[in-house]
Amino acid sequence: MSRIYTIREACDILQIDATTLRRWDREGKIHCIRLSNNFRRVPEEEINRILGIKNNRIDALYARVSSNDQKNDLYNQIERLKALHPDAVIYSDVRSGLKFNRKGFNELLDKIENNEINNIYITHRDRLARFGFDLMEAICRMHNTNIIETDGGEILSANEELTRDLISIITSFSAKLYGLRSHKMKNILEAVKE
Repeated sequence: MSRIYTIREACDILQIDATTLRRWDREGKIHCIRLSNNFRRVPEEEINRILGIKNNRIDALYARVSSNDQKNDLYNQIERLKALHPDAVIYSDVRSGLKFNRKGFNELLDKIENNEINNIYITHRDRLARFGFDLMEAICRMHNTNIIETDGGEILSANEELTRDLISIITSFSAKLYGLRSHKMKNILEAVKE
């Protein structure tokens, strides 16, 4: 989220006095925010505009598949997104949507937290996060980043990927409950695979 400065802070940065800043506000040369007590605050964007500092925020594409045998789908996602937004930076992962230790995802998240991303283009919301998409949206909103879903419909490999994700969840919980060599875990996994 961009910062909002007091009149004194803005004057220090712009190297002007408060009278000049107030006059600029009246003349429309700078846009100040008025608080309920009628005090002025100056958005960072206005200070950057006056100083000639350009917005360095970028657009990003994010594509993901769960396994290496789905790489063709990954390339298809990237190509579809690049066709719509050729100047956007590409982030991608071959990893389950249930896992958050994805290299491309974490690089993108760092950029969002540093206020460097305007828009994130994805083919489908589950490419970004299988679960917790609402949390991801909230984080993006806090940093003025939009998530834009280009396809919106179900992806072709949804059943296969959902099955893999369910197996991953069951494996994780079963391992914790029964141990890795447990007969019960093997039975559960076999039942899900069928």
